[in-house]
Amino acid sequence: MMEVYFGDNRYVELNRNSSKPLYYQLKEHLKSAIVNGVYRPNDRLPTEDELCKQFSVSRPVVRQAYNELIKEELIERRKGSGTYVKSQKTQKSFFRDFCSFSFEEGIEDLQAQSKIVKIEQFTDSNICKRLDIEENSSIFHIERIVHEHEIPLSMIESYMPCSYFSNFENYALLTVDKTLIWLVETMYGITIKKAKRNLNVTHLTEEKSAFLHANVDDIAFEIETKYIDNFDRIVILEYTTALTDIIQMSLEIKR
Repeated sequence: MMEVYFGDNRYVELNRNSSKPLYYQLKEHLKSAIVNGVYRPNDRLPTEDELCKQFSVSRPVVRQAYNELIKEELIERRKGSGTYVKSQKTQKSFFRDFCSFSFEEGIEDLQAQSKIVKIEQFTDSNICKRLDIEENSSIFHIERIVHEHEIPLSMIESYMPCSYFSNFENYALLTVDKTLIWLVETMYGITIKKAKRNLNVTHLTEEKSAFLHANVDDIAFEIETKYIDNFDRIVILEYTTALTDIIQMSLEIKR
């Protein structure tokens, strides 16, 4: 058994008596450090020589561990520069999603690529004001983390007036693999006719930084969306938060 300092304020182990190959153990340690934000997108990873010395393993072991992470699209080699955590910018345009009707509808596999981390009912005067309902009205709140290759990309917070959605707690878990808009229109017969969206730049709160594996006060994009029904009521107030260093803003303009 060998313990080595791994750079995230803890010791990790390579077990030479394990049935798991050394390259696999090293890959899993590196992957855990990436997923948990020890190494962030575009961070330079240790060189092969550094890892060889740190873990007392041969270069082929380190190289195979890196090759496995490259296959999983978590890291990339940059010629003449080194090995880096791959930026998780998706092929789809974040700006195009900004112009689309729903961010949730842009998630290819909602159940696999997102996780609901909170469902609650509470009262908040500021949220009530944004929903244009009476102060101290009860509100449903849902938080969802969107990820790719196990790395969190964005956080979606949704607020809904309880008075519009009786027994919502009985349907809330349906949003694991369905969008809120689907739930509102299918289960409650409410037609959403339009959405109003604003883009802001903000600093991450402590809670959001923990969920997104970032630092407190890091800069992030925050998109506020108000979904409005046929009676001009705001039925969903949504905030989508995404780190500025892992998203891509692009727009194709045709003449």
